[in-house]
Formats: sequence, C-alpha cells, structure tokens
Amino acid sequence: MGQWKGMLVAVGLLAGCGGAEEPQLSYAEWSERTAAVMCTHAERCEGRTVAYELCVAELVAAWAAVEPELDRGIAGAKSGCVQCMRIRMEELEVSLASECSRPPDEARVRSVCGAGNEACAGAP
Repeated sequence: MGQWKGMLVAVGLLAGCGGAEEPQLSYAEWSERTAAVMCTHAERCEGRTVAYELCVAELVAAWAAVEPELDRGIAGAKSGCVQCMRIRMEELEVSLASECSRPPDEARVRSVCGAGNEACAGAP
C-alpha cells in the first residue's frame, strides 16, 4: 500500500509542476502585449516614425473601445479577438527575430482575424 501512495504523490507533484502552458492573460493584457509588438515591428521593420508610446496608446484604446461590443456579441467573440491578437503577435515576433527579413504571414493573420479585422470588430 505504501508503494502506491508514493507513486500517487510523485505523479501529483509532476502534474502540478508543469509550467509549460502560457499564462492566462486578460483582454487588456493581451491588447497591451500585442500593441507593444505591433509598434516595435512598425518602427523597426516598416520605418514608421510615430512615437512608440503614442502608437501603443492608440492601439490599446482601439481594442478597449470595441471590448463592450465583443462582450455583447455572440459567445466567444472576445476570445476570438484575443486569438487574433495572439496570432498577429506571433507573426510579428518571428519577423522581428529575423531582423525583419521574414515578413509576417498575412494569410495566417487574415485567416484568424478576418480581412477587415472582423474578429476584433474592426480594431487592428
């Protein structure tokens, strides 16, 4: 019996110490992270000269403005927008990591976000 108890304790410890999952972020946290990556990419890879802080503030404000609409929309609308932000951020991070030599996969972004960013009610 003691042997089984020891195995259960070991399995429980291993299961509880995973840590491989991405942390659960709020909508606002996703918008801040995505805006930071989008503005960094725009500056480094696209040559935009808008001040970084202004760029981030405008994007975060755009997502904040559509949040009530996403909350009132169909079930899962907000999580669809977060998924869009996550995919866009992944693509831009890969581009930045390549020192802008690899452009973001716009087809992948459009497939999740929609051609007109419908996943986020039109917000970038």
